[in-house]
Amino acid sequence: MTMQNSCRVTGILMCAIGLVGMGSSVTGNAADLLEADIPTLLRAQAQGDLSCEQLARSTLDRIKRLDPKLKAFITINPRMLEDAHALDERRRVGDVRPLHCVPIAFKDNIDVRGMPTTGGSVLFRNNMPRADSEIARRLRAAGALLVGKANLDEFAVSGSTISSLGGQTLNPYDVRRFAAGSSGGPAVAVATGMAACAIGSETVNSLRNAASSAGVVAVRTSHGAISRRGVIPQSSTMDVVGPICRSVADTIQILNIIEGRDQLDPATTAFEGLAAPIATALQPIVLKGVRVGILENLFGTGPEHQAVNEVVHTALTKLRALGLETVNIDDVSFDSERSSKNLNVANYEFRPLFEAYLAQIKPVPGVATLQEYYNAKKFPSTMQSFLKNAVSWKAPLQMDGYRQSLKKGEALRKRILGLMDDYKLDALVYPSQKRPPLRIDEARRPERNGVFASAIGFPAIDLPAGFTPRELKSPQGLPIGLDILGKPGQDARLLGIAMSIEQVLDARRPPPLSKDDN
Repeated sequence: MTMQNSCRVTGILMCAIGLVGMGSSVTGNAADLLEADIPTLLRAQAQGDLSCEQLARSTLDRIKRLDPKLKAFITINPRMLEDAHALDERRRVGDVRPLHCVPIAFKDNIDVRGMPTTGGSVLFRNNMPRADSEIARRLRAAGALLVGKANLDEFAVSGSTISSLGGQTLNPYDVRRFAAGSSGGPAVAVATGMAACAIGSETVNSLRNAASSAGVVAVRTSHGAISRRGVIPQSSTMDVVGPICRSVADTIQILNIIEGRDQLDPATTAFEGLAAPIATALQPIVLKGVRVGILENLFGTGPEHQAVNEVVHTALTKLRALGLETVNIDDVSFDSERSSKNLNVANYEFRPLFEAYLAQIKPVPGVATLQEYYNAKKFPSTMQSFLKNAVSWKAPLQMDGYRQSLKKGEALRKRILGLMDDYKLDALVYPSQKRPPLRIDEARRPERNGVFASAIGFPAIDLPAGFTPRELKSPQGLPIGLDILGKPGQDARLLGIAMSIEQVLDARRPPPLSKDDN
């Protein structure tokens, strides 16, 4: 973590405030403050119980205490206290913004003016963007307090959140375990109160996989709902950016700021008009009469899968008791591992997009092509196989495998839409991962299920379903996520359903590492 001079924290700030917000309360200590939801933070400031500078100092103190071990951040905003003071001055003169002083972190493949965009690479540690990404520009204009840049799998090409610059991010529920990824840094920052929300990116599973492992909420919107301008690309077909928060309601508040057309990202123009505004999801949808399909084949069948299966089926039983209608769909063709290989076009699209990105930014010494980045051998071993393929394909977009993957993705899209129409389904549900967060000494992935939404451009949200049994090394248990996949363009309805499900399950538990912050 880079802590520049203006970010030094000189002591513990005790925020002696008492207030009640929507869904959270702050009862007199920094730990409660940093678990507060967005409405609570806004109300505290409006009532004069909390200044932005107080909140900034509390956030910096939390980072100072927790991040040396967890490694969620690569860079902390060097102007964070100055920005907080400016936001307090704006409030004093009546200039109050929708997200006034809400602390937001950014995955370090997203441009934020004043901080390097490293992609997690030691070779890019001085890569200073010329301007904000569109998503950072909108959040800055909405009054958000920009906290810093969070760790990721280097250039977001894997799923365990390890980079040559940021190191290995650890799971706050059990530091022997992965934080998943590639958006693990943002998810850990939110889970532990080092940010109220964060912005991550997802090509295959990265937002939802990381959120599942950190016990928080993340949404992959319909393709084109949010601008990707100013984000290091991996796949024009599959890339999205989106929020990670501690609740669906907070997620919706962030989406209302960041969604919408950007003339410099053609995908947003194509999306415009397909969906109802996200704001229509601000009220939960009554579950009685809502129909969801349970993708049975996305549950594991071995003893290592039992903990996840029990948590998810227990959650579904609770939901059925309140009127949710479920349809079991047992179709062996829904296979996560096979689909990840057959549908992931990022393998083909990465090289031309990455080299186009290199041509646009200020020169990085010794790295003008992907081949030169590969030759430098400064990347984690988790990238070796991906990069070896990427540099060996001279014209990847002309390869038959690329065209076949696109065709298979379109066929799957039509098939899932047909299935949802035939069964009159509002959504599909399944475990985000077939296994709990893995130990770092385990050499395999937790069998992620997120590829279906990413390959076909459908919206999907992960939210906490429950926890595995408590253990000595995991005193809260391990968080288990539930994925809910909706129809394209129906993001608002998906979010309304998710809000209702979240209220029934009430499954979030703060990680044990964030409790001793007072």
